Amino acid sequence: MTDIPNDLDQEWREKTYSAEMRRSKIIMFFDYPLVVGGVFLCSMVYIRPTAGNITFSDIMFAAALVVLLLSGRISFYPFGRMSAAVWLVGLSTLLAGLTISSMKSPDPMRAMAVVAQYAYAYLAIMLIFSSQSAKNIVTFAKVYVLSISVICLHGVYLIHYDGQRDTVFVTGSGRLTGLMERTNECATVIALCVPIVLVLCTTGHMRKTTGFLAVAIMTYGILLTGSNSGLMSLVCGVGIFALLGLSWKRMLLPLAIGVTILALSGGLVTEYLPATFQKRVLGALETGDLGKAGSFDGRVELINEALEMTSDTIFIGVGADQYRVGSQYHAPVHNVYLLLWIEGGLISAIGFLVMVLGGLGPAISVLKVPGGRPFAAAILANVTVFLLAANALPHIYSRFWVLPVLLPIFLASTFADKERGLLRGRADTDRAPSPLGALG
Repeated sequence: MTDIPNDLDQEWREKTYSAEMRRSKIIMFFDYPLVVGGVFLCSMVYIRPTAGNITFSDIMFAAALVVLLLSGRISFYPFGRMSAAVWLVGLSTLLAGLTISSMKSPDPMRAMAVVAQYAYAYLAIMLIFSSQSAKNIVTFAKVYVLSISVICLHGVYLIHYDGQRDTVFVTGSGRLTGLMERTNECATVIALCVPIVLVLCTTGHMRKTTGFLAVAIMTYGILLTGSNSGLMSLVCGVGIFALLGLSWKRMLLPLAIGVTILALSGGLVTEYLPATFQKRVLGALETGDLGKAGSFDGRVELINEALEMTSDTIFIGVGADQYRVGSQYHAPVHNVYLLLWIEGGLISAIGFLVMVLGGLGPAISVLKVPGGRPFAAAILANVTVFLLAANALPHIYSRFWVLPVLLPIFLASTFADKERGLLRGRADTDRAPSPLGALG
């Protein structure tokens, strides 16, 4: 009689395992290539079916999300319950502030578009990566590095070989906008990719020669944009990663060599830098005149105007995308915190900050795992750079912003889960009774 339940149990397990295997194969066949394509095209805004903000990458991500929903593989706690809860609470607060404020605005339908894009960028993309294995996340990170490298190499070709000026990809002053069609945004996104390269190299997922080449290409890509904010983002990100994720003993020799080369070369190096970088960035650094940094003065005027408007929008804002309507400059202020405050009330700005800070949870968690320091360093570097860059940007709901922030978070969380599983397995093995002991 005891054999019957065992047979039924074995049959049930085989059916369940078979169904799970079929589901995994379906996901790998449909979802995996869609996510790979979405990651690769994410920062290539130029490649889109229409003139709007919807790109082919968005379409691929949406299709991948549908596949995951149909397969039931979505997780709402992708990087820990507490961290994910903080992220979702912050996002909900941001969206609620914008929605409520937009109800009394002249164009409430515009609010729906803004709210939908924030939700898609910071919720849907997060859910897509929540169902991926550690191996897949590493692959996506490598694909992202390849994508940013292609954008930079494309810029090198356009400026140095094709000689383009005043086109879709290069401004009249010779600054690279590239496949992202933006200068400062392009530079900052490239800078956000560098810590991802560093964490892949330090954890053995990428060869150091490949990583060095990628960082060199990306650094030159930032120089081609002539972006002060991009250069500062690069220095900040690399500095934070080096302080937290690398051993000082290993850093001393390369650092000494680099400083020596720069000191000996003197002004020789500057002659080989892109002309737009020399004029726009070096000029401001050498003279200390921020007016040479481009549109700095104009942005300060917008910020001063926004600060005067904050007292009237503490509880209820003017509505999504309505700042430019009431502004005497007819342009949005290039500061996400002020823009969200004025359009969605103070609650929206606080919600944005809470959401992004929720991404630091996996950094704290992975520090407790052996070998987790580089992952924590990459998260801290990109979250810090992202929060600082937000001071010089308008709305940041484009998907190319969220991807370099989420990738280190998921690299860390999947690594931590994998390592904890191995530790639990070893502990269970140690506690298991020895067969020889049982015979004795």
